[in-house]
Amino acid sequence: MGQLGTKLKQARLEQGLSLEQLNERTKIQKHHLEGIETGDYSAIPGSFYVRAFIKRYAQAVGMDGDALLSEHKSELPEDAPDAAPAEHLTRRPEKKKRSSGPVAESMPKVLVALFIVFILLVIWYFYLLSTSGNDIQQEQEGGDVEYEEPAEQAEEQPEAAEEEQAPADEPEEQPEPEEPQAQLELESVSGETTTYTFTGPADKQLEFTANGESWLTVLNDDGAELLSLARVFEAGETEAIDVSEETDVFMRVGDYAMLSIELNGETVPYEQERKPQNIIIRFDDAE
Repeated sequence: MGQLGTKLKQARLEQGLSLEQLNERTKIQKHHLEGIETGDYSAIPGSFYVRAFIKRYAQAVGMDGDALLSEHKSELPEDAPDAAPAEHLTRRPEKKKRSSGPVAESMPKVLVALFIVFILLVIWYFYLLSTSGNDIQQEQEGGDVEYEEPAEQAEEQPEAAEEEQAPADEPEEQPEPEEPQAQLELESVSGETTTYTFTGPADKQLEFTANGESWLTVLNDDGAELLSLARVFEAGETEAIDVSEETDVFMRVGDYAMLSIELNGETVPYEQERKPQNIIIRFDDAE
């Protein structure tokens, strides 16, 4: 038994807590609590969860988890490469740099030439307009015969104009915008990570349902935990989280066969039969 586990067990006994009561307080499985007290971390999935469970244990018995981990660092298992799942969220495809070739260099000259052509067309248009106006004026001034409209016809014109005036068209009702359809598309499968792209409404909710024991981690784009730290699900347990404000969501699932995932009521499929595996969902809102 290591000194770290001995200190935690002593603090638990001083508070009169049994392992069952500590399990209710921390939501950590009893056999994991026993492993922490004896220094046997083989049943805990990875060094990330060992540290998380120890911090939660320490908080439950009134101890400083960070100081305890720092003091007994040599007793803890070494970090594994898969223990830092947030690195999957920091990678972004590099944007292609725009090349400045001959076309880009000659573009200002082309724009200047087009502007000059436009000015010439405007001048030509007004020249034609003034020429045609002079011709019409000459024809009106050169006529010798004056024409007088009959009085009766002149009086009937206002009535005819009123009859021909059509009522104003009523404004057409604009159709209400349709709710964007939700669509989950597979983007890539690489190693133990499956990536999806979701397009749909701005309001989004993830729901998890367990039919057996499985641990789960859910992180956002900044690496912040969206569930309670190192969540372990029991059979029949469900939990839902609102991800409307998130751009990316990273999920690391311990046992895919024991945990189902739904996004806005639609099942998120497992493309791989791996334990554990990662699932990333990138949100591309249609609204």
